[in-house]
Order: sequence, then C-alpha cells, then structure tokens
Amino acid sequence: MSRCLELFIRMHLAKTPTDERGRQVLTGDVIVAVLGTLQRDHRIGCDLIMAKWLDDTEALWRVEGYLDDWLASKKGYRRPELCRHIVRLAAQVFYGKPTAAQTRHLTALWRRHSEQGRRSKRLIRRWQTKVAMLARGFALDESEFRSKQDDREIARLHALIAGERERIATYAREQAARTCVCPRCCGTGRVNAVHTCEACNGSGEFVPTADNVRQHLRHLGIARVSDRLWHSELKPVFDDALHWLHAEHGEAVKALDRRLERESAA
Repeated sequence: MSRCLELFIRMHLAKTPTDERGRQVLTGDVIVAVLGTLQRDHRIGCDLIMAKWLDDTEALWRVEGYLDDWLASKKGYRRPELCRHIVRLAAQVFYGKPTAAQTRHLTALWRRHSEQGRRSKRLIRRWQTKVAMLARGFALDESEFRSKQDDREIARLHALIAGERERIATYAREQAARTCVCPRCCGTGRVNAVHTCEACNGSGEFVPTADNVRQHLRHLGIARVSDRLWHSELKPVFDDALHWLHAEHGEAVKALDRRLERESAA
C-alpha cells in the first residue's frame, strides 16, 4: 500500500484529516479536493479503493454495476450467466475475501488458533472438568438434596459449554468471511518467528486456487464445472476480470500519489 493510499484511508477514518511529517503539509480541505478530482477522473478506480480498503457498501454496489458493463462489452464470452458469477468471484478475490471452500478451512483455523479460540478451549475444558467431578459424586452415597443440587449444576455447566461453543463458532465464521490472512501466523508466514506456518505453508494468506473457485461455484448451486470448461471458457474470464480490476485500481492509486505529491510540493 502506498503512502498516499494510506493517507486516503486515514482521511475517511478521521474527522480532521491531515498529512503530517513533523509539520502540517496538507490540510483536510486539500485532501478532500484531491479526492473529488480522483472520483471525477478515475471513477471506477476510486470506487475500487473504497470497496477494497474501506468496505464501503455503496462503492461495492457501484463496482457490481461496472462489472456488468465490462462483461457486456466482452462479445467473445459464452455462457453469460455463468460468466456473471465468475466476474463476481474475481471481485471477491480482488477484495481479499475468501471463497466458500476457503471460508470453511479458515473457520476451523480461527476456532483453533485465534486468541479467542484458545480462551474458549480453556473455558470449555475447565467446565468439562467440573462436570466430570460432579458426575463422580453421583457414585457416592449422597443425600437426595445434594444429588439434585449437583444435577442442576451439571445442567448449568452443560448450557455454558454449549453457549461457548456456539459463540466461538459464530466468531470464527465472521472472521473467516472477512479476510484470507492466516489466523495462526497472523499473515507473517512464521510461527514463533522461526518455524514456517504449516497452516498456510508460509505464505501468510490463502490465495484462491482454480479448485477453490470451482468449489465456490458448486457451493452457489451452480452445476459442476469440469476441467475442460474451466480452462477453456471460465478461467480466461476470471483472469481478464481480475486483471481489469487491478489495472483500474492501480491507475487510481498512481493518480492519487501524483496529485498529493504536487500539492505537498506547492
């Protein structure tokens, strides 16, 4: 991410944006004017920046419209409805969002390796130990009153365990849907700064493969995509759409860099 793109993001997250390097150089008004020019001259790229880095909902909707227009301009593509799913998937990959197949794997990793997951595991283990201790008490000669108390406590602990499992499952699903970054190594590709992360094979994130894409299409209820169909018709559409998204985004970032550098030098 370039410095100016980082500034763009800060501008939308802060109430009074400025670009400071020891002293104030660019005021918020200047940055807003630059962004207005960017939106006029690089409309698609500007919305891609907003969608990719800020999760702007309206920008995401507009990008869908741009993709429909882009696809309509491509006369050589067959199977238009299937291609429409493909370009949506290309946008999802561009945003850094995982496919359905990756989401399932990432959910398991978030549940197992995140700080929340480890905390949940400790809690559940502690409650299960208490349940086992209370259950052993039933084998002893206890009063009816004590047995009923233990029974109620065991039921309460089972409810806590079930609730915690549901909570951590929901948390893991939400995190897995947001990013392809590996939760075990937090994107570094290393565990304990020495060992290669086995979960992501040292890449730090999960980059969608052709098989992931095909599994995602099946998850959406689309017919099974054969190797021949994928390589001959669908993969070229996917690659073209992804290339177009990166090109539009890159041009907008370069324009933003140039304009802000000129304003800084003025």
